[in-house]
Amino acid sequence: MKPYDAFQGVYVHTPFCVRKCLYCDFPSYAGCPAALQERYVEALCREIRNPALSYWKKPVAPEATVYFGGGTPTVLSARQLGRVVAALKEAGWWRHPAEATIEANPGTVDPAKLQALRELGFDRLSLGVQSFQDGELQAIGRIHTASQAVQALQWAKEAGFRRLSVDLMYGLPGQTRDSFRQSLDQALSLGLEHISAYSLIVEEGTPLERLVREGRTTLPDDDATGAMYDDVTHILAAAGLARYEVSNYAVPGQESRHNEVYWHYLPYAAFGAAACGFDGSLRKTNTAGVEGYVRAMEEGQAGTVWQIEELPPATRLEEAVFMGLRTTRGVSLADLDERFGTNVSSIYKKEMGDLTRKGMVEIRQGRMRLTPFGMRYGNEAFEAFIRTGED
Repeated sequence: MKPYDAFQGVYVHTPFCVRKCLYCDFPSYAGCPAALQERYVEALCREIRNPALSYWKKPVAPEATVYFGGGTPTVLSARQLGRVVAALKEAGWWRHPAEATIEANPGTVDPAKLQALRELGFDRLSLGVQSFQDGELQAIGRIHTASQAVQALQWAKEAGFRRLSVDLMYGLPGQTRDSFRQSLDQALSLGLEHISAYSLIVEEGTPLERLVREGRTTLPDDDATGAMYDDVTHILAAAGLARYEVSNYAVPGQESRHNEVYWHYLPYAAFGAAACGFDGSLRKTNTAGVEGYVRAMEEGQAGTVWQIEELPPATRLEEAVFMGLRTTRGVSLADLDERFGTNVSSIYKKEMGDLTRKGMVEIRQGRMRLTPFGMRYGNEAFEAFIRTGED
């Protein structure tokens, strides 16, 4: 059996947070009543146990990874999270996961909750720190301070988490190259072996977009942001964290195994409001509305909130290519040919030639990967392989 013949990952979405960050356009909601959160947990368990959809008939790999994301999963109590874990185990989705990750905000954990998460079986914690500078955290609406982030990481280690990751962002309001370097240095001083570093994207319709448009906050210019990007790649590499994906760096062996399921375009199941899963040919997307999702599950009408899309072979191929190109290993042309029954080099001859001449792509030993220059301007390379609307 090939890896793409079975579900290799399981994603569970928690659409709640304490307060919505100013830059966030993710499907998450602040200030939801405790009663609705409780109903959501029960609805989530019902979806997990629901065997009705043909989408679910693909087998689950024994070591399929598990990932609780959001929103902020740790807004829920340990008891509520435990019920979801129990449902996954009962339905056969949580077996012997190669990795079980939960996302957390530093302002939503304490020693007791972290210990409870370890006892539930989570062995990897992804902490949304974003910055170790209090002024920058306030500028983007985070609920925690830098010292709380440091404390949360220490508590996590004491609870037994050996796989820790933090998210950092650059290009934030008021951020300078020096302040970003200080955040990088702080993360490294804590002995972290996985860091995700993202450039701030100001999404239309967010509070931050409005503040920028009205001139009430100022972002670093392109030169400053470009310098921060250079610092990410150089400083983390010098500290022994190798880049393995566009925005992710890890000590070898500490890569996010769950996220690699996405980048290798392998099947993964997904549960919860706004959750999107993929079985290798079908994409299943749930409604983003929490109340609509909850009502449908309570009334036994789960199918009314599932949108099922059959992906044409050409779409699957292009998605496999640009997802794989996000990684520093790139894609194996022979593996793609075997999986999709085609000849990638022939189909994308022009695109591959153009990107090679631009210095964005290199092809060696049967693998196509982005060059460092291509990684910097990856969107141009990814878009070259998208032929939406073409035969």
